[in-house]
Amino acid sequence: MVNRHLPTHLLESVSLILSKFIIRHLERADYLLLLPSVGLPKHDSNQTRRFFITVIKKSSEQVTNRLLASLSRQEYQRLRPYLEEFTLSFGKILYEPGQIIRHVYFPNNGIVSLLSKVAEHSTLEVGIVGNEGMVGIPVFLGASISINQALVQGEGTAIRLKAEALRRHLKQTGSLRDLLLRYTHSLLSQISQSAVCNRFHTVNSRLARWLLMTHDRLRSDEFRLTQEFLAPC
Repeated sequence: MVNRHLPTHLLESVSLILSKFIIRHLERADYLLLLPSVGLPKHDSNQTRRFFITVIKKSSEQVTNRLLASLSRQEYQRLRPYLEEFTLSFGKILYEPGQIIRHVYFPNNGIVSLLSKVAEHSTLEVGIVGNEGMVGIPVFLGASISINQALVQGEGTAIRLKAEALRRHLKQTGSLRDLLLRYTHSLLSQISQSAVCNRFHTVNSRLARWLLMTHDRLRSDEFRLTQEFLAPC
C-alpha cells in the first residue's frame, strides 16, 4: 500500500504529474507509454478497457495472463498438461543472477520486478512484469541463466511452465513464438525507457511513472510496497 504519510507537497506534485501522464497516455496509447505487451493502433477507450481486462475461457478454466489468453484453443490445450498454478508471494525470489532458469512464469495477477544488482547489497529495478507478459525471457532467447533477480513485488498467482517444456513447445507450429517476440520488444522498450527516466527525470516523475506502471498491471488502487524499495526511484 502506498505510504499515506508522505509530505503534502510531494503528494501534490506526484498527483499533478500523474494527471499529465494519464492524459498523455490516453492521447498516445499507440506509443506504449505504460508499456503493456501490445500497443493499440488507434486509441479507443472501449477497446482499451477490453484490452486491459482480457479474460478468455480455455475449456472450463479462465486464463487471465494475456499471452496465454491470446493462444488458440488448440495450442493452449497442447500446452495445458505442462502448466501449473503457482502462488506469487510478496517478497519471493523466483531466481537470482547467475542461476539457471528452470521455470518461466506467466502472471495472472500480481507483478514481478526485474532487478539488477549494482553492488553487494544494492539493486536497481530495470523492468516490471505483470499479466501482460512472461518472467524468464532469457529462456525464450536461447539462454538458460539470468543476469537479473526476479522478485515478486505484488502478490497474486501465475502459471508456471518448465523451461524445457517451453523450448519443446516453441519448436512446434503455433502463435506463442510470435507473441513472445512482440512481448520481448515491449520489455526491451520498457527497460530502455527506465534507463532514460532514471537518468533524466526528477524523483517525482520517476515515482509517478512507477506507480502508474504498477497500477496498470495490478488493476488496483492499493498495492503493497516499502519505502526501501521506492528509494531508488
